[in-house]
Amino acid sequence: MSSFCLAFPMGILIAMVSSIVGIGGGILWMPLLLLIFKLKPEAAVLTSLMIQSVGMGSGSFAYFRSRQVDFKLALLMLAVTLPGILVGSCITQKISTANIELILGLLAMTTAFLFVSFNHKYDNIGLRRVEIARVKPYMPLLSLMSVVSGMLSVSIGEWVIPLMHSKMNLRMSTAIATSITTIFGICLIGSLIHFTLGGGPHWQALAWAAPGVLVGGQIGPRISGRINERVLKELFIFILTLVGIHLIYNAL
Repeated sequence: MSSFCLAFPMGILIAMVSSIVGIGGGILWMPLLLLIFKLKPEAAVLTSLMIQSVGMGSGSFAYFRSRQVDFKLALLMLAVTLPGILVGSCITQKISTANIELILGLLAMTTAFLFVSFNHKYDNIGLRRVEIARVKPYMPLLSLMSVVSGMLSVSIGEWVIPLMHSKMNLRMSTAIATSITTIFGICLIGSLIHFTLGGGPHWQALAWAAPGVLVGGQIGPRISGRINERVLKELFIFILTLVGIHLIYNAL
C-alpha cells in the first residue's frame, strides 16, 4: 500500500482540528508534506492549498447550514487578501526548500505563541454580524498576512480569529465560521493562481487526503460544542511548538 495512505487519517484529524479551532490547516499540512512525504516546495504548497480547499469547503458548508457565517465580512476579507495571495504565490517560485522550512518553522512557533498569549474564550458572547466600518482599520494587516497564505499555504485564520473576536466583538462561533469560509475562498483562489503559474500538485497525496478532510470537515463543526476546547488548544500549541523546532533545526 502507498505510503501516502497516511494522508487519509491525517486528513480527518487535521480537518477536525482546523474546523473547530478556525485555522486552515496549512501550518500542519506543509510540514507533513515537506518532511514526511518529501515533496518539493512548489508541489507541497499547491497540494496543501488544494487539500485545504476540500476540507474548508466541507467545513464551510457545515457552518453555512447552521447559519453562523458573516458572509459580508468573509467576502470583504477575501477581496482584501487577493493581492497578497498573488504576491505570495510568485515568491514561492523563487525561494529554496531550506528557506521555506525556516520561515514555516518560525511561523509555527509564532502561531503557538499567539495561541498562548491570546485567551480564546468560547463563551459565545458578542455580535452575530459586524459593521463593515469596523473592519477598515485592519485591511492593511489582512493584506500583509495573505502574502504568507499564497507563499506557504498557511492560512490567516490563526491571526484573524483573535482580531474578529476581541477587536470586532464577534461571538466566537461566528468568528470561527467566518474564518473557515474566508480560508476556503483563499485556498481556492491560491490554487488557481499556482496552477496559472505552472505549478502542479502531488495527485497521489491529494487523492488520499481529500476524502479524509471531507470527513473531518463535517465532524469538526458537529462536535465543536461538546469537547474541551482548552485541552484541544493546549495540544495544538504543543504540536506546533515541536513542528516549529524541528523545521528550524532541519533548515539550519
